[in-house]
Amino acid sequence: MKETALKEFALVARDLKSLEIGRVLEEEPLYRHTSFRIGGPAAVFLEPSGEEEMVAALDWLHGRGIPMVVLGLGTNLLVSDRGVGAVVISSVRSLRQVEFRGHLVRAGTGVGLVRLAHLAEARGLSGLEFAVSIPGTLGGALVMNAGAHGSAMAAVVRRVTIWQPGRGAETLDGQAFEFDYRESRFQRAPELVALSAEIELEPADPVAIRDRMAHFMEYRKRTQPVGEPNAGSVFKNPAPLYAGKLIDSVGAKGWREGDAEVSAVHANFIVNRGQARAIEVLALMRRVRRAVYQAYHVVLRPEIRWIGPPEGGAGTSWENLWYAAGEGLTEPSA
Repeated sequence: MKETALKEFALVARDLKSLEIGRVLEEEPLYRHTSFRIGGPAAVFLEPSGEEEMVAALDWLHGRGIPMVVLGLGTNLLVSDRGVGAVVISSVRSLRQVEFRGHLVRAGTGVGLVRLAHLAEARGLSGLEFAVSIPGTLGGALVMNAGAHGSAMAAVVRRVTIWQPGRGAETLDGQAFEFDYRESRFQRAPELVALSAEIELEPADPVAIRDRMAHFMEYRKRTQPVGEPNAGSVFKNPAPLYAGKLIDSVGAKGWREGDAEVSAVHANFIVNRGQARAIEVLALMRRVRRAVYQAYHVVLRPEIRWIGPPEGGAGTSWENLWYAAGEGLTEPSA
């Protein structure tokens, strides 16, 4: 990060500290906050102490035109080795409230999805069993319309409270977020920040709920590289096909770029074997994507999201994964 930018963010950090809305760190390594264990430093890392403080931080930063990124548990993300020239705001401590009212639950988007599934199970409420095998926060699950085992967030989300620039916090019906397969309005309008969601569940036999969750967890442990640093499924399934089967069929399991490796357990996972860098993950994704395209003329699209400078694509979209040193990515005329 350029020296001038660092000086400017040092002033931002000073001012944020004076607001007393939470913990403020400078040049905080983001590999400490991602499931991939990859990522350079955030210019400023902010942990608001509650929802009001989160909203105050968002309003303050927006009002001054300061770039910001909201981060949960850091799953489903690949963060640049160069770091992030922005204020990275953690939701994990500030948006963690959970309130049950009958068969409805209102939860902050910093709540872990696995924890939320277990809390529902303890109350005999069904509908979130699929989430027990999905690491990450409720917020990340909303952004990606996370799903597994035949269900997804779209099936249970009733309303979402969001923050948006110039309007503050407001609550909208779930349909307003245009959930689709691993997509939502949040991806097309990244300025929106999900603060909490109301989820509608159904009373059911607690034993049956527990059995389904145990089955889903056993399946995950058997079919995914649990315990190895990764960011979840790398590519979306190109329906009606499955990305993992396509990648496996071209012999990609075990391919490596530095310490980034295509998992031997599931071909649609890349694992960090030690000190993997984001650039190595990108190079491996390029190699996999090219091999599948050459074999099947199927273009794999990324499910994991990029945070950082242009080597991941312009803005919030990085469909173009072909890494070219220096100025980002160029798509070959395959």
